[in-house]
Amino acid sequence: MLVVTKTHPGLVRENNEDTILVQEPYIYAVADGMGGHASGEIASRSALKAFGAATHSLRRDSSEHIRDTLIEAVKKANNHVLKMAVSNDEYTGMGTTLTAVYLPGNGTAYFCHVGDSRLYIYRDNTLEKRSHDHTYVEDLKDKGCITSEEAAIHPERHILMQAIGVEENIHVQCEIFSITPNDRLLICSDGLSDMVTDAEIAEIMLEADTEICATNLLEKALNNGGRDNVSLILIDMAQSPKKAEEVSENV
Repeated sequence: MLVVTKTHPGLVRENNEDTILVQEPYIYAVADGMGGHASGEIASRSALKAFGAATHSLRRDSSEHIRDTLIEAVKKANNHVLKMAVSNDEYTGMGTTLTAVYLPGNGTAYFCHVGDSRLYIYRDNTLEKRSHDHTYVEDLKDKGCITSEEAAIHPERHILMQAIGVEENIHVQCEIFSITPNDRLLICSDGLSDMVTDAEIAEIMLEADTEICATNLLEKALNNGGRDNVSLILIDMAQSPKKAEEVSENV
């Protein structure tokens, strides 16, 4: 398995409010912060710190408890960020997305998700989005009020219905699915998925070299406008690991 990470502030924003968590060989997460000044960055970093600390027991958990542990870890991250926002006026209104994958090494993947960062699986030249965007526009699409094409250009497509650190009660999407040795998993902030269509992502995924593929995904987002921070984790189940400095990059 080979893991490549990329993060970039984009071409418009000065701060990078995205945070990436890699706790090899089993936990990988992306958080996309929101809030004034630097509070978005604080929200995403604090959420993943709390989430990472709460997942240390996963290796000791039996399979029937893994899902509960992940959901509880997300809720702990939510409570942590919410308390920070309530206790400090400078942090009022801050929050973050959180999308994470746990790979226990037995041919299964667990993922948990809040917000509009995304998890994709690329298998047999086909890209599938596994996460569900917790947005106003996605709700409209689910109800049949608008089409996917209309959702992609809707002026309110960035309005989140759920985020970490905003409300006490959250609904965590948490699912289990099988993975094969030839799969690729992509976790990304909406700075990638907003700038690069699913069809474009699938085309870029044809690149066999994992490092080049991740670089091409980032560059495509920037070339298409780079209006937001861009962060991604590309997990290639088929590739052999390289040295950490060869596969992790903050551009």
